[in-house]
Amino acid sequence: MRPIKSRFGLGLLAVFSVLAILAVLTLWPRVDLKEFRAFSSTAPKQVSESVNQLPDPDPVTVRRTGIPRGATLATVLRDFDVSGSEIYRLVEDTRPVYNLDRVRPGNRLVLELEIDGSFRSVRYDIDEEEYLVVRQERDRYVATRHKYDFQLEEERVFGEIRTNLSHALVSQGEQYGLVIKVLDILGWDLDFTQLQPQDSITLLVEKKYRAGRFVKYGDVLAVRFDQMDRSLFGFLFPDPVTGKEDYFDEEGNSLRKAFLRVPFKFDPRITSGFSYSRYHPVLKRRRPHLGVDYGAPTGTEVLSVASGTISFAGRNGGYGKMVRVQHGQYSTSYAHLSRIQVRRGQRVEQGDVIGRVGSTGLSTGPHLDYRIQDRSGRYLNPAKLRFPPEKPVAPQHLDAFRAVRSGLIQRLSSFPAYAKYFTRKAKSG
Repeated sequence: MRPIKSRFGLGLLAVFSVLAILAVLTLWPRVDLKEFRAFSSTAPKQVSESVNQLPDPDPVTVRRTGIPRGATLATVLRDFDVSGSEIYRLVEDTRPVYNLDRVRPGNRLVLELEIDGSFRSVRYDIDEEEYLVVRQERDRYVATRHKYDFQLEEERVFGEIRTNLSHALVSQGEQYGLVIKVLDILGWDLDFTQLQPQDSITLLVEKKYRAGRFVKYGDVLAVRFDQMDRSLFGFLFPDPVTGKEDYFDEEGNSLRKAFLRVPFKFDPRITSGFSYSRYHPVLKRRRPHLGVDYGAPTGTEVLSVASGTISFAGRNGGYGKMVRVQHGQYSTSYAHLSRIQVRRGQRVEQGDVIGRVGSTGLSTGPHLDYRIQDRSGRYLNPAKLRFPPEKPVAPQHLDAFRAVRSGLIQRLSSFPAYAKYFTRKAKSG
């Protein structure tokens, strides 16, 4: 009897289960199958179309390039399919802030271009100190100049002369730009063509770093040049009233003279000195050579040794291309140039570039014939001339100068005496 009752109970349970399912289906909301199929086929397509129609949040292309040698901004931008009219508008709108017609080879250019090829912005590295940003604003370009942020470090540098000043500093890991700074400071009092082995130089110099990378030199704060029989000092001191900075010796006398010792930014090689009887290599006979010849590569910059006015610029017989500058009671001439970069009547300052070394006229190779005359026209030997210095530190500022000088001397003197044997460079502090 138990098996029969068990089978009866199972059957009854099955019947109640079927009735429950039917009740649920009866009460469930009815869905039109056609509508469901239509919705299933169209919904994914609608979602896909919605995604594809979302706008690109930043539709811009960034292009980076360097300015090739001999290129202009126009030639570079044409490679990016920028129209001539757009380039013209960019240059003209920017001109009040910076002249983009004078971009320098090797400098970096960064462009942000819209999808249609128009500019969003242009960034140009002017030099190590500044960069230019030009942005599109409505119907015009707006340009702004910006300064880089530098980390400034003060370092002491030592070099011993073996051949010349350039070798003494560059061999210690310094750059030629530091050599130029030293020449600018001591060029009036020190004949760099007459340096001797074991002469030495010690510098206190600022160096500028960006992101841990050396970028350029700042100011040379102090310099000491030791020779067998003397020591030359130079201290940078700003005028307390005007703020103008200049270099002075330990007594407060200006290192700046009315005339540079040589018309170059480096220590040149003398190929022929001042003489009243020199054998001319072209004319093959003896004649006076009333100047100094400096050997230098063609194209080397030639500087005006003093402020003055250009009295002659052109060809002058055997002197070839020549420039003459009038400096009050003196005049200087620069002959055999390959190129003249000034015109008659132009005012020039000391250190301005007036031309380039060449070999025009009666010449056997590239060099500069440099001469000085006094008011009467008499030629003077440039190697033996001594010109008075500019104004010294004003008496009322001597105490301030001595305080600055004392601090600089202390920092120079802290450079270890044994450094010349073990290390050529040490950081201060």
